[in-house]
Amino acid sequence: MMNHLSLFTGAGGGELGALLLGWKTIGYVEIDDYCQQVLAQRIKDGILHSAPIFTDIKALTKEKIDFAVNLCYRSRKILEDDMGAHRKNYDEAVNMYDKGLSIQDVANYYGITRQAMHKILSRRGVLFRNNLKHGKENHFFRGGVTVDNRTQDVLEQAVIKGIVTRKTHCEKCNDTGTFKDGRTKIQAHHSDYNKPLEVEWLCQKCHHEWHKYNKAIERKEDVLETTDGYIDVISAGFP
Repeated sequence: MMNHLSLFTGAGGGELGALLLGWKTIGYVEIDDYCQQVLAQRIKDGILHSAPIFTDIKALTKEKIDFAVNLCYRSRKILEDDMGAHRKNYDEAVNMYDKGLSIQDVANYYGITRQAMHKILSRRGVLFRNNLKHGKENHFFRGGVTVDNRTQDVLEQAVIKGIVTRKTHCEKCNDTGTFKDGRTKIQAHHSDYNKPLEVEWLCQKCHHEWHKYNKAIERKEDVLETTDGYIDVISAGFP
């Protein structure tokens, strides 16, 4: 199967032709809000391949393209071979969703599609919340680009949604206050980056002190183990 990157996608009419050619679309690039919504709905309905929707071609970096390729490969492995030898540990995914993060938030952390994460959570007996029919907080919403630091991004979303409360004092020395530029002195600290919601709030001094004598547990990543991880075809509509 040919891996396909779609530029200036529009509402996805050209990608229907790509399906007839047997191409696997691994990313869409479309800046128009209405077209993004149409693409997201067509992905949800199973008409188009599930893949990230990048909103601005000017911001499309090599790292984001690599992410899309790797995401396509890993999602296919999870959907087709979830019982394989290299299966991930998704226990923390259940915890994150149960605490209130959306399926998309959790999928972003693991670097897979919302569809793949929904299947993973379903297999683990998760009781899903009612679907919202509108808005980007709907956990069926597709779109946007996952940031590089996924652990911090998930924590930020959890703070915004009130799932995690940002502390105003250091949990080690009880220090409070702000720097001269107005930034708070209290920082989020992870001792295990595989558990983004387990955070300790430390002042800068205590935070630096912890990292001086300790090493945080790094996030476990799957390794791309196939030559399928390439873009074979790039197509473009009219910008």
